[in-house]
Amino acid sequence: MAEQNTVATDFSLAGVNFFVADDLNAAGSAGGFTLSREDMTAELENLRLLRDRVREQRRAAAPMWSIVSPGQDPASLRNTKASNNSGNCYGDYLDRQGRFLDTIIGKMQTALGITVQHDEQAAVDVGKVGGGHF
Repeated sequence: MAEQNTVATDFSLAGVNFFVADDLNAAGSAGGFTLSREDMTAELENLRLLRDRVREQRRAAAPMWSIVSPGQDPASLRNTKASNNSGNCYGDYLDRQGRFLDTIIGKMQTALGITVQHDEQAAVDVGKVGGGHF
């Protein structure tokens, strides 16, 4: 079983760990989730897709907190400020979702032995061998 010791950026996940165990009849670990390598890899891909959707929602929602007042009168300014504040709340919510997903994805990657450095090195190695062409 592989265990990770990453620091959670979201305190609600501080004590949660993920473990890879292909023998799912083995005792599970307290404060964590035990999945087979295949199941964790599949779930990791699902979470990456979800994170991409949240990021796209964040980009698409930018106009919600970038409203420009149509006039300089007090009512227009007040309504524009209220609308932008509402949009900022939504943007903050999407940011929290993204950080939550980043934390879970990071913990799963660590449990699976996947690291950013490993991925970057693999990309460099593939580029050297094939000249970066497929």
